[in-house]
Amino acid sequence: MKQETRTCQNCKEEFVIDPEDFAFYERIQVPPPTWCPECRSMRRMTWRNEKMLYKRKCGAPGHAEDIISLYPNNSPFTVYDAKFWWSDGWNPMDFGRDYDFSRPFFEQFHDLMLKVPRISMMNRNSVGSEYCNNVSNHKNCYMEIGGYNSEDVMYTNTALYSKDSVDTFFINESEKCYELLDSTKSYHVAFGRYCDNCLNSWFLYDCRGCSNCFGCAGLRNKQYCWFNEQLTKEEYERRFSEVDLKSYKILEEYKGKFKAFILSQPMKFAHITKSENVTGNDIENSNDLRMCFFIGSSSSAEFGGGVGASHGKYLTICGWNAENDYDCMQVGGNLFFSYEIIGGAINSSTKFAYVSWNNANVAYSENCYDSSNLFGCAGLRNKQYCILNKQYSKEEYEELIPRIVEQMNEMPYVDSKERIYKYGEFFPPELSPFVYNETIAQEYFPLNESDALSRGFKWKEPEEKKYQVTMKEADTPDSIDDAKDSIVDEIIECAHRGECNEQCTAAFRIIPQELSFYRRMGLPLPHLCFSCRHAKRLEQRKPLKLWHRRCQCVGERSENGIYTNLSKHTHGNDRCPSEFETPYAPERKEIVYCESCYNSEVV
Repeated sequence: MKQETRTCQNCKEEFVIDPEDFAFYERIQVPPPTWCPECRSMRRMTWRNEKMLYKRKCGAPGHAEDIISLYPNNSPFTVYDAKFWWSDGWNPMDFGRDYDFSRPFFEQFHDLMLKVPRISMMNRNSVGSEYCNNVSNHKNCYMEIGGYNSEDVMYTNTALYSKDSVDTFFINESEKCYELLDSTKSYHVAFGRYCDNCLNSWFLYDCRGCSNCFGCAGLRNKQYCWFNEQLTKEEYERRFSEVDLKSYKILEEYKGKFKAFILSQPMKFAHITKSENVTGNDIENSNDLRMCFFIGSSSSAEFGGGVGASHGKYLTICGWNAENDYDCMQVGGNLFFSYEIIGGAINSSTKFAYVSWNNANVAYSENCYDSSNLFGCAGLRNKQYCILNKQYSKEEYEELIPRIVEQMNEMPYVDSKERIYKYGEFFPPELSPFVYNETIAQEYFPLNESDALSRGFKWKEPEEKKYQVTMKEADTPDSIDDAKDSIVDEIIECAHRGECNEQCTAAFRIIPQELSFYRRMGLPLPHLCFSCRHAKRLEQRKPLKLWHRRCQCVGERSENGIYTNLSKHTHGNDRCPSEFETPYAPERKEIVYCESCYNSEVV
């Protein structure tokens, strides 16, 4: 088929469907989308709450204890604690019902959602980590979102095989790190991004094999460097000893200096490593991808043994052996021919699913595991040939599914904004168990209340807090040396005071384990709550968009004249002719180089 330009049913903007897209949709037997890629991404995200946690009563039979949950007490759902939810003490098949051909499918599915008990949080095989979500095999962790096999990690999004770290974002096999992003096998590194095999360093960007470095960018196998200046060991130690990083005020000054230094150095157009024929950002060990972001791999054979993704499009936060997938987010390993999934792993021929683990041939289902041939099911485990949680024979199932698909097209669901949901659309946002401003949609596509409501998303005002601030932000000790043990009893005012658009909690506590970490690392107390700190880290990861740009190397220097090249490039003194797709918008201040020019400067 030829390329086609269509108008998004949601935002009314035009988007393109390429010939290879039509081939994929035909292969998995779905119609082409009616929403553009960005609107589809926002729609999926409205179904994922990661870090807005609530205390509520467990709804399991004979239970009345308080639990930590993704769902507040006033939500319309029955919520079970994780241990009981995974037990044989209840049967989700008890909520099965016949398919009603006189009602739209999504109405019936929503009715099922309201009846089937929901798991409080995704937290398996963990010890002392009650406030962690989407984690497995954790020990003594706190407010960690998405991770595996980690210990003593706090306020982090995705830590794999890591220890004793705070305020990090996607770290792997790392220890004693702070404010570290997208890094692996690093030890005692603070304020860094893209750090691999680095040691005892502060303020690093895209450094590999570096130790005892401060304020550096684009270095390889260096030590004792200060803002990319090579020093002797003695001179480095002297300078470092003169910087009081225990002081919040001084630390903030060096954050500013490092940010300015980064703007004076060339940036690679996108962080793409060991990959071929891909567009997007933060991609490794992958091939044949379009518009994909945060596509990872792992050194562990358990997670694909270094294989990323291939032959996919519109994937976000995906990795470990994924092949021939479109429009999936927050999915792990072994994903094949899957479409419009958010949350889960090990899926084949699965489409339109919210949290799907180890499933095959599953459609329009949520929170299902180890199953195959499901349609419109919720909370099932080890089942097959079920529709709306009712058991059918293989023959009955295969006869019913085409009839349901036809009925979905003839009697589509129409939401409050008159958007039409036939077969081939993901779940409507208005049916999500969460409101927009408690989901990751607010993190990646922030909206204010009026904009969210005008687009048909749900919204709620922050719940009334039952605590009073006992320490104003201005009264927070400047130095960690001045922080007394009693600081853990204080309720500290967040510097944003709940006035930002970052899911701010307005106040926060310092827990004893966290205080111990700051003292051992020689770090001052934070002045922002966890949500606002998380938002600041997310800002560093660039938007889920691409712009077509040209390399800013013009021969001996950068286009803006700020950076002078350290080596000769293949294009000599002429302007580099390379063009590319990049997450750096044209108005940004970074100096953006193509891969060849960048490598000439850093390798």
